[in-house]
Amino acid sequence: MGTGSLALADEAMKGEMSNMKDEMKAEKSARKGDMKAKKEEMKGKMKVRREAMKAKRHEMKEKMKAHRGAAKAKAKAKAGEAKDAAQSMGQDMKAAVPAAPALTTAP
Repeated sequence: MGTGSLALADEAMKGEMSNMKDEMKAEKSARKGDMKAKKEEMKGKMKVRREAMKAKRHEMKEKMKAHRGAAKAKAKAKAGEAKDAAQSMGQDMKAAVPAAPALTTAP
């Protein structure tokens, strides 16, 4: 075997190695691209989910505010009724109890 055929074999081997390296780089690049696409997709899904949770939380806060406002109004109305009832009861008591005669002192 001559040196020429060794040089050709060496060049052929280098060519194959170069092709393999290029293929590996291309595969790695494709995997990176796929991973980035998946990552972006997941970010999008998480953002949608986060927005939905935020909207739901806001809705619940609004419901609680409305419920609390209604409860306060109901409590005020009940307190007003109780106050009115107490006042009328006090007036009834005054009307039911005869006025005490004035004490006079003996001379």
